[in-house]
Order: sequence, then C-alpha cells, then structure tokens
Amino acid sequence: MARTRGLEYFRLPRWEELPSIDLYLDQVLSLLDEWLGPYLTFDGKKVMTKTMINNYVKQKFIAAPVNKRYDRTAVASLFVIAILKPVYTIEEIARLIRLSLRSSEKELAYNRFCTLIEEAVSHAFAGTAMEKTDDATDPRHLLWNVCNAFACQLYVRNIYLQSHPKNDKL
Repeated sequence: MARTRGLEYFRLPRWEELPSIDLYLDQVLSLLDEWLGPYLTFDGKKVMTKTMINNYVKQKFIAAPVNKRYDRTAVASLFVIAILKPVYTIEEIARLIRLSLRSSEKELAYNRFCTLIEEAVSHAFAGTAMEKTDDATDPRHLLWNVCNAFACQLYVRNIYLQSHPKNDKL
C-alpha cells in the first residue's frame, strides 16, 4: 500500500505549466508518465501509449499533430483523457470536454478541471466530502460529479485492489 502515500499531494500541471512549445509524441508520453505515472499506473499498464494517441487523433478526439508535434491544447486534452479513461469511454470524455468548453475558455476549463480533480482526490483519501453546487445547470455541477467519479475509482484501486492479488478469492 505504499503507493497511496503521496496521493494526498496529487497535482496536475496547470495550463501555464504545460510546455509552451509543441511536443513530439515521445515527449508527450514522457510528460504524461512523469505527472500521472506514479498515480495512474496499475497492473503494469502505461498511462497512455503511442497507439492510443494515434487512435484519438484518427477518431478526431484530439487535433492531429502539425509536423509531428502536438500543441498545448492537445497535451491538455490528453491529460484529461488519461485521467478519465478508467471511468468513462473516450466518446463520453470527448462529450464532457466539449460541454466544458461551451461554458469557458480552454485555459480556464482545463485549470478548473485540474483544481477539482485535485480536490476530489484529496477528499476521497481523507474520507471527507467535497463541497457541491446545487445548481444542476451550472457546468461545475457536472464537473464535480466527473471529478468525484475519478477520485473514488482511484481510491478503490489504491486502497483495495493493489493490496490484493488478482487471484484472490472473495
């Protein structure tokens, strides 16, 4: 259970912290692994692979690279996808991203997502509840639920599933 230490410090790079220069695929994978690997790898699986990213481009979930380089928007989208893919399908994630972008600029939407994910993880591991808005039309209401779904999944994986081998009988 040593992996759970540090999850209370789970942090994502804000828009301003993402590289301002476009990145090659290997650099994108390294960046994702650097920030998310310690928290999201499970059963030896990678946070994301070249094949996954190529499929996201083919299916138009992220913009195609220009001269084999991915821009900041694509990198931010890949962070969101990597975090939410254990909980939602890629189609659902794409819809959630589009919904979020309808209510605010991409920089603000991404930073808000990062803040709420961090808060949700912190609350999940502290056993406390995250404050929720009552207005179901407020985009933050949806985002609150999305972030809590991820945090709960992360908690279960780290507290229960990692400490019990796959072949354990119930």
